Amino acid sequence: MATKSEKNTLNKIAELGCILCAEFFGVESTPAELHHCRRHGAVRASSEILPLCPEHHRGNTGIHGLGVKRFEREYQISCEELLERVSKKLGKRIS
Repeated sequence: MATKSEKNTLNKIAELGCILCAEFFGVESTPAELHHCRRHGAVRASSEILPLCPEHHRGNTGIHGLGVKRFEREYQISCEELLERVSKKLGKRIS
């Protein structure tokens, strides 16, 4: 179960709206779902998180619909780059 601090962080990420809609299509504040990026065998609970609208998360043109590799090719950006943009918006750095 997430701590109060973790829940606050997750809420802040979701409040950013879809990072793909904002960065690539100029549409701000699209309601977002949270996508857990599992890098290097990370478990879901400790993975980094992208805010994505339902279409870019679960839809046919989304990360689950296309798969991570095809999603990154389609939008010509990696999940790591999107995570960096989220961190920048939150005022944090990913090491």
